[in-house]
Amino acid sequence: MAAMALAGHDRPLRLVVAGVSTSATCGVRAHANRLAEQMQREGCACTQQWLERGSASVAQTRAAFGPWTAELSAQVGREAPDAVLLHYSVFSYSFRGIPVFVPGTFAALRQARVPVVSIMHELAYPWRRNGGRGAAWALTQRLALVAAVRGSDAILVTSQERADWLAAAGWLPRRPVAVAPVFSNLPAPSSGGAAGTPDAGPALGRRSADAPVVGVFGYAYDGAMRSLVLDALGELRARGVAACLLLLGAPGPESEAAQSWRRAAGSRRLDTAITFSGVLPAQQLSDALAACDLLVFADEPGPSSRKGTLAAALASGTAVVAADGPRTWVEPVAAGALAIADPKPAPLAQAMAELLADEPARSALGARGQAFAAERMSVERTAEAVKGLLTT
Repeated sequence: MAAMALAGHDRPLRLVVAGVSTSATCGVRAHANRLAEQMQREGCACTQQWLERGSASVAQTRAAFGPWTAELSAQVGREAPDAVLLHYSVFSYSFRGIPVFVPGTFAALRQARVPVVSIMHELAYPWRRNGGRGAAWALTQRLALVAAVRGSDAILVTSQERADWLAAAGWLPRRPVAVAPVFSNLPAPSSGGAAGTPDAGPALGRRSADAPVVGVFGYAYDGAMRSLVLDALGELRARGVAACLLLLGAPGPESEAAQSWRRAAGSRRLDTAITFSGVLPAQQLSDALAACDLLVFADEPGPSSRKGTLAAALASGTAVVAADGPRTWVEPVAAGALAIADPKPAPLAQAMAELLADEPARSALGARGQAFAAERMSVERTAEAVKGLLTT
């Protein structure tokens, strides 16, 4: 393991940023790009070595990883950077959930003999989920995590819960760990956003007193509570609030996730009450979030500092209502940055109805959320944490 020993440098830090994506639309890659841009603004020199591997057979995926790890090692040898920032999301280094490409990646970095700071977005699949397949993922990903932690000189995670988990895992090597909540990958909303466009329609979140738009960003995640959101929407409409539900961003209206939402809405006779923005350019997506009357965050664990969708929702300036969960991040709740509701249809509908009926309260909540995102979920905070690990 290379020694860090970067304190006292009298020249800009030189970094290689590396990682893997399984598709062109990738939150981890967007996170890496935005962080690298911030590090460069703060005087670091960053180059990148990124693999977009796609979804293919194991032989094709292996054929993609081999040249990539070889080029990563060669690039680090040529450039002699001060460190490598490796973005690690375990499924990106896996084939069908089995992390077969983790050891080779860290072996290539060991050969390069430079410090490695791993930004760990996803560590390992949780136990007791998804039957036998989930058990195989949970076991093999923990075995791979041993290699990933051993091959890292320092680690950044996006929640205190993750840092505590690493500290308590006696089977893992000890490494310095820093925490920085995720930041929004989207630009700030345009002045006025989509709300100022007369013909924007519900697909862009046009505000309307008669049919308020409730947005959901991140509807395709495994933990997205589809039934809760739709039941709460039905309850809201039964109270006479003719709200419509706008599902924002990727993967789009033709995806399997979208079809699942449509089927569930149809079974509740809400099929005409939901719509999809489709995949939008970053600025348009930011504007669409800002143009909604209300945003709902419903993830089984609760609102989390690990979720870029929550960061983007708060940063939009639109009021956010979140369903409570067993791992709810208490800081935004304590700061009044979002409204929290029991994860049941009636309480969630009640929270939504109260905010939709009170524009000043809704605006104030949105402003507090935006301020919280700027202070606690900013790219500057992550850059500071990374530099702290590099220079300690």
